[in-house]
Order: sequence, then structure tokens, then C-alpha cells
Amino acid sequence: MSKGQPARTQGQRSAETQGKLLDATIDCLVELGYAGASTTAICERAGVSRGAQLHHYPTKAELVAAAIERLFERRHQEFRESLGEHPDAAKSMERLWGIYTGKTFYAWAELLVASRTEPDLRKRLREVDDAFFEQAKQTCRKLLGGRKVSDERAAAIARLTLSVLDGLALNFTLGGREEITRGVLAELGRVMAGG
Repeated sequence: MSKGQPARTQGQRSAETQGKLLDATIDCLVELGYAGASTTAICERAGVSRGAQLHHYPTKAELVAAAIERLFERRHQEFRESLGEHPDAAKSMERLWGIYTGKTFYAWAELLVASRTEPDLRKRLREVDDAFFEQAKQTCRKLLGGRKVSDERAAAIARLTLSVLDGLALNFTLGGREEITRGVLAELGRVMAGG
């Protein structure tokens, strides 16, 4: 540490450790799958002791759920910021598709499959999914613009959108064709735009 530079606080060190663990968790899930993403492998990749991991995240389920939550929040925030003041629903579907491609989706898919037989993980993922869905409903309302839509209908449109994107992403991992994906996204944008 150079002279004149203040020492980092315990909170800053703790946040840095957590950030390393969460980033390493996502990378391990994508590269190794859930079974291969052991807490030992995650700690090694993060350069963090096992004791530090246990202090912040006592179970693997808590660690992976926190990592996915952080990743979803970051990606959703980027998406909301990209919308601007007057979002174009059709173009927004292309941007939203970005959340469903790459490591965000692959890590989530790994956890969904693993949660089928791991009740603790399933419970934590349900909490993450519920929080993400609340954000998705708010974003859906923004995409619907000034149209008056009941809370139930906004929730249904948000769930429809997320379900279609989930399905597209799964199909895409199996070699889905780009033109089909783009066509579905365009249609979904028209639905959101009210056309």
C-alpha cells in the first residue's frame, strides 16, 4: 500500500472476497457444471480460503444462489438502463435476449437441473427467481408504455416473455437456428407493443 492511501475497511475486504467468490462460482458452473463446481474448485479459482467461503456462504446452495442473483441483477440493470426513457418494445426484445445468451443462461440452466434433486438449492433458486420476476414485471410495465394493464395481465405478459425466452435459450443450446430465434423475438416484441 502506498503512502497516503487509506487502509481498506473490513467491509471493503469482505465485499471484495464475496465478489471473487461469486464470479468464480459462475465461471465454475459454466465450465464444470453444477456437480464439478465444488466449493473447493470455486475457492481455488477465486483465490480465497475455504474458511472465508464458509464465513460468507455456509452452504454451496447459498453460494450458487447468491452468484446467480448477483449476475441476474447486474444483467437486468444493464437491460433497464439500455431501454432509455421511451423504450421500443420490439427492439427491446433483442436486448433482453442478451440476458439469455452466454454464461448467465448456462449457469442458471445448470442450477435448475441440479435443483430437481436438491431441495435446499431449489428453495434458494425459487427465492432468486421470485425476486427476478418482480423486477421483470416492473420492466414489462415500462415496455408496455402508458397502456393501462391490470397487475394480473402485466404478470402474465412478463411470465409469457420469460417463458418464451427460456425456451428459445434451451433450443439455441441445441443448435437452434438464428432466423427462427429472431422471428420469435420480433413476434414477442409485437405482442409487447400491442400489435
